[in-house]
Amino acid sequence: MRAAPAVSVRCTGGQSWRAMQASPPALASGAVGTWALLQLQASAWPAAVPLLLVAVLAWRRAAPRQTLLAWVGQRWPADGVVGEHAVTIDVDAGLLLRLRPAPPAAPRWIAVTAAEAGLAWHGLRCAAFWQPRAGQAAEAAGQAAE
Repeated sequence: MRAAPAVSVRCTGGQSWRAMQASPPALASGAVGTWALLQLQASAWPAAVPLLLVAVLAWRRAAPRQTLLAWVGQRWPADGVVGEHAVTIDVDAGLLLRLRPAPPAAPRWIAVTAAEAGLAWHGLRCAAFWQPRAGQAAEAAGQAAE
């Protein structure tokens, strides 16, 4: 089996990734607000105000962050930081990757959509799932150096 081709993609994850990041704080604040109002035996409708406020703040905080993700033989540099990757979620329209850089750095989640990747989508998926067999690791490293 040949090594996966080198590929480079600029990605933000799109609006669905942004919504997934913003939803948990908004839903949690709504649940806590509703619970507090029900404990006070008040109407639950005022809980919509903090829910809306936290939803807006969470949406603004989850602003898209553009990342340059590349596959170069045996390494996955993301904005110049090299690390090991793991495919966490794979749906036909997107991938969620977990990049684990060297130990002092925290893991990083990178969402890529097929629309953002464009023509590089197939190559990116091949690289994300490619597992080197014995002897292929050295060959792939040699191809990346060329």
